Amino acid sequence: MNKSLNEDKNSILGIYGAGPLGREVFELATVINKLNNFWSQIIFIDDADEIYNPRKLVVVKFSEIKSLFPKSNIEICIATGEPSLRNKLYDKIIANEYKLATLIHPDVVIPNSTKIGKGTIICKFLSITCDIIIGDNVYIHPNACIGHDAKIGAHSVISSYVDISGYCNIGISTFLGVNVCMRQKISIGNDTIIGMGSVVHRDIPDSVIALGNPARVMKNNENQTVFPCD
Repeated sequence: MNKSLNEDKNSILGIYGAGPLGREVFELATVINKLNNFWSQIIFIDDADEIYNPRKLVVVKFSEIKSLFPKSNIEICIATGEPSLRNKLYDKIIANEYKLATLIHPDVVIPNSTKIGKGTIICKFLSITCDIIIGDNVYIHPNACIGHDAKIGAHSVISSYVDISGYCNIGISTFLGVNVCMRQKISIGNDTIIGMGSVVHRDIPDSVIALGNPARVMKNNENQTVFPCD
């Protein structure tokens, strides 16, 4: 643990993942908190033994939360860009009966016709139109565009400058890389990775890696990993 816990343990936001994406989520949460004062404290949750923590925030392991905070006082969001890991951490949080925090940048306007799942994180400069369904625990990076009647499955990650046209359907635990562009009425399966800069003209099945213009299936997504370890 890198810093003493505040005596006030009410309204805690736990960011699960203290890596680079976790630091980005911390900045988003700080912007939200300045406007709404939702949380008395923002902490990181990470199960690694060694953690780079330049902000010197509190970092605790998931196994330590129960002894530190009443369940009613903490909500958790997931900060990893790996869809399969997002899914596992989500299941772990739900199984332990913790609340999931949904973070939406205050400049993003969500139409009443659009449904956002619990635990989803939406960054700034998102263009979102109408009648869209975004599942639980989705992560949407800045500068994405989501067209009318699109559906995004739970635990998926939408990178910056992705353009999802109307009536598109994106599966569960799927990753769209930077600058992916989708033609209208396209479906992408579960557990699939679309490489950066790809132009998707036709449906892409489950559990594959596809890329190019037009996007083509290159191989099966056997390892369920977007960012392999060096």
